[in-house]
Amino acid sequence: MKKTFPLSFKYAKNLITMLIGIIIYLIIGAIAFALIGLAGSIGGWIPVVGEILGLVLKIVSAIVELYVLIGLILLILAFFRIIK
Repeated sequence: MKKTFPLSFKYAKNLITMLIGIIIYLIIGAIAFALIGLAGSIGGWIPVVGEILGLVLKIVSAIVELYVLIGLILLILAFFRIIK
């Protein structure tokens, strides 16, 4: 898990670094969702490709959302020393 979510374990030392880790995860999610939205709006005007692209972008969006959520949960659990 440390290779997949390195920020969760790096920023779980004290309260300030945990808050920095939370902010970093939220920024990662916001940038990813902005890029996904931009790609969807650019490719959305093409009839067939837009529908396929929309489906792919929904899947990518769900994966990014899941990554950020799991990363935040692991960060909080590592902060309270529930996981190591």
